[in-house]
Amino acid sequence: MTLRPYQSIAMTTAMAVFSYTSTAPAGMAAEPHIVPLAELQQAAQASMTARAQNLKDVERVFSLPQAQEALNKSKVSPAQVRLAISSLSDQELDQLAQKARTAEQEVEGGFIVGLLALIGLVVVILIVLAVMNDD
Repeated sequence: MTLRPYQSIAMTTAMAVFSYTSTAPAGMAAEPHIVPLAELQQAAQASMTARAQNLKDVERVFSLPQAQEALNKSKVSPAQVRLAISSLSDQELDQLAQKARTAEQEVEGGFIVGLLALIGLVVVILIVLAVMNDD
């Protein structure tokens, strides 16, 4: 196979461009391009710890006598509450846990309004789950 002069120049140029772009500058070769495994493990552990604490806080609030009474009046079982809570993302659970902590403080102060609002949120979650399961 014989290359014409312009084909030879084109091939040489393409090879030069390829070899130039395929080599990284010396300073870049030393930089890692992935997250270290230890950092990933720490982030995963922190996320699991935060989720476990949030679950513990929400369950503690729903175990209050006032919460149990309100759940019974709403005809919501503890199993339904656990199902609804387990379906939440980490961010949603964090928001619910923050509201649960606030409701707990309000109950300790004699106010039950925050607790009723919290139970309302769980009922909404249960409705969403029921709708999703029907589809």
